Amino acid sequence: MTTPQAAMRFGRELARTRKRAGITQEKLGGMLGASTSHMSNLERGHRSPALTLLPPLDEALGTGSRFQDLWDDLTGTGRPAWLDEIANAIQGASAVYEYQVLAFPAHFQTEAYSRALIRYGAPWLSSGEVESRVTERVARAERMAEAETPKLWLVMDESLLLRRYGGSEVTRAQLDHIAKLADRERVNLQVVPLDTPKHPGNSGAFRVIVTQDNPDAVYVESAREGQSVTESDEVAQHRMLFASLQGVALSPDSSIERVREEIKRLDKA
Repeated sequence: MTTPQAAMRFGRELARTRKRAGITQEKLGGMLGASTSHMSNLERGHRSPALTLLPPLDEALGTGSRFQDLWDDLTGTGRPAWLDEIANAIQGASAVYEYQVLAFPAHFQTEAYSRALIRYGAPWLSSGEVESRVTERVARAERMAEAETPKLWLVMDESLLLRRYGGSEVTRAQLDHIAKLADRERVNLQVVPLDTPKHPGNSGAFRVIVTQDNPDAVYVESAREGQSVTESDEVAQHRMLFASLQGVALSPDSSIERVREEIKRLDKA
């Protein structure tokens, strides 16, 4: 089940429960510190619920842990809600427009780079769990590298090139991998320079995913959770934001050259 479908089922149940309790969207939103329009978007399936919203929602409606359990049932746990399900959505998309500032997307990662991110980003995982996630991620990345679709656009902040996840050797191999993908036009890559004075990417990472059979969706990420949005106005806003990022970024050719410059710098270190 894709995240948009999960959001629609969750929204229908939320609307039914709220109406049965005799509570308006405005009143429920006030109890949760959310706007009426936000509650309306949740009930229509135009937004997926933030994980932090679920406990207070259950408390406000007196439903125990019902909505927390429902979202787990629909998505398989909080993690798949914004990782596994997003990965599946990307696999079935026709185009993906992505902005990243902290790390290369999972579908562009080498094995060693993936292992460093997972191991040090989630130190509570056992070694077996780390390897299981690495294996799954690498398999997805290999399929994506060989596939012709979706069409992939990646705008990334230059600071990402300076991060050394896993050390210099791991970083060099990752940069070489992304340069090769860009060379053969598997990804259209652009880098936003560090010294850009009018940087439009200060709101964090996001993806716009375009599919043939479902509404276009935006996935907005934080370190702990993700949220899908299919409302046409917000999708259009993120398309505009992506275009703005492309406008201040280096050209694709110059971006590849910038990646190669960093590789050379690592070779000399």
